[in-house]
Amino acid sequence: MSQACDRRTLELETLRRYGTKWAVLTAMAGEMIRKGIAVPRETIEGLRSAKGKIGSGCYSACDIGCELAQAEAELFSRCDALDHDHFQQWCDLLADAMQGKLGLAHFRGIPALEPVRDEIQSMCCS
Repeated sequence: MSQACDRRTLELETLRRYGTKWAVLTAMAGEMIRKGIAVPRETIEGLRSAKGKIGSGCYSACDIGCELAQAEAELFSRCDALDHDHFQQWCDLLADAMQGKLGLAHFRGIPALEPVRDEIQSMCCS
């Protein structure tokens, strides 16, 4: 029984981190689009799908992780159009998200994440 609880706790923590990773990738895609960098429609659709999977609670962390990894790879393949400081900012935010260091309170203080703050708040509080 204890192992089952530990596994469920780990799964929920992973999903929470994927929620913040989704928010960072979505904000990153938005900034890239605003800067005129082409982001494929499939990448945006993948991010929408990942958000739905995270919110539904019906998908495994593995399923969601694969979808987010595909979007991340596609976005990072276009990062040469960003200057070094912006690229590094996104890398740092993604690292913080996956290390569990990026929570809802951080979204209020990071301008780059402002466009997705309300969405992440609704995901966390629903």
